[in-house]
Amino acid sequence: MRIKETELPGVGKKYTIELEEGGQLTVIIHNTGRREIYLMDEDDDEPVCSFSLTEEEARELGFLLAGTHYQTVGTEKMQLLMKEIVMEWVKVGENSNFVGKTIAELEIRKKTGVSIIAIIRDGTMIPSPDPQKERIKPGDVLIVVGTREQLIKFLELCGDCHT
Repeated sequence: MRIKETELPGVGKKYTIELEEGGQLTVIIHNTGRREIYLMDEDDDEPVCSFSLTEEEARELGFLLAGTHYQTVGTEKMQLLMKEIVMEWVKVGENSNFVGKTIAELEIRKKTGVSIIAIIRDGTMIPSPDPQKERIKPGDVLIVVGTREQLIKFLELCGDCHT
């Protein structure tokens, strides 16, 4: 699986995924947080299907797709949880403090409170990366979960990293 990232000036970012069974999935992430998703057939210029998600809906879908454990809770608790917890995709730059080191060596959770739940490397998802063995490489996209404050600490520790 290959993911192509394109900057859309004034709009946000566009991610295009080539699907194994043919066609493409395109996700446009607007600066406002809104997401547009398009399923394209390889033989057609018009989308087979398209829909939009709010930032909160996209985050919930992200949790489901990442395979995190889902347990039903009351609406009030869920609203509080979604306000407090952030899931973010962080791209590791060439000069990041993380490059060449394992999650365990960096003590990321201890120092920031953030958990790395997956790594996207060269278009391949590595869910629940082994903190002792998996070394972070430039270009990796780390899928992290924590509070907004923890994410700020994480980005400061990482150095050359971008959301």
